[in-house]
Amino acid sequence: MEHLYYKPSGKIPVKGIFISLIIAFVITVVLSIIYIALQWFIPFIYLNFFITAGLGFGVGAGVFIAIGLGKIRNTKYECVLAVLCGLLAWYSQWALFVSLMSEADGSMGGGMWVRSSFNLTGFWYVLTHPEMLFQAMLSLNDAGTFTLKHNTVSGTLLWLVWAFEAFIIVGAPVLFSLSGRSTTPFSEQNDQWMEERDVQGKLKTVNDPDQLTEELKSGNFQSLKDYLPADNLSIDYATLRIYESPGDPVSYISVTNISHKADKKGELKKETKLVIEYFGITAALNH
Repeated sequence: MEHLYYKPSGKIPVKGIFISLIIAFVITVVLSIIYIALQWFIPFIYLNFFITAGLGFGVGAGVFIAIGLGKIRNTKYECVLAVLCGLLAWYSQWALFVSLMSEADGSMGGGMWVRSSFNLTGFWYVLTHPEMLFQAMLSLNDAGTFTLKHNTVSGTLLWLVWAFEAFIIVGAPVLFSLSGRSTTPFSEQNDQWMEERDVQGKLKTVNDPDQLTEELKSGNFQSLKDYLPADNLSIDYATLRIYESPGDPVSYISVTNISHKADKKGELKKETKLVIEYFGITAALNH
């Protein structure tokens, strides 16, 4: 066979579109509700960044799951879905926040209303009336939604904070999708994602990935069969991962260098570097 790196087929099953959209959107809305709940009950501004990042990457993980279950092998579709889910997460969390504010009772304390209750009708109304949501955002921006060093943050500074939050919520899923589910090996023959398994044992560190690639292209797999002795105490080595599907004559491999370097305290820190990813091989190497 001609040895090539894996390239997604670009196929988008019709059934997969519905599956991926439903799953991704449901996960996104649920995560948005959890996000607002955390911010509502933990009004600590210094934790907001981590909560926001959690929402962004959580949505990215949701897209990953949705693409996998939908068997989507199109990277552009995954990227578009990530953008849509990011925007949905941003919009739905704002709709929930505004609906809670409309039900709030009390006064601003530490940047958050004291009491409120969830109203599904109110949430749906705000969600389906964007003009109301954006008008509420203008009002909230004038009043401010949190305090920093006993000063209420509002106006231009608050717009910047919201813009940064939006960038994380929308940008994180897109970043996640760049190496998402659609990029991993799929068996077109069996209509399923290939199973991953790590080969037991340690390979010698790959110092020249280009040379190893040329050897693999010529059909020389000896370098991938030369494992370090079990009593070798070297802390630098490489690992081999195989992607395969029963009966499919084509498999793929990835090789990762593992090294350990001392930090300023003298403690060893593990570092990984992917040197070869999804290289096509014959099934013969698997045995």
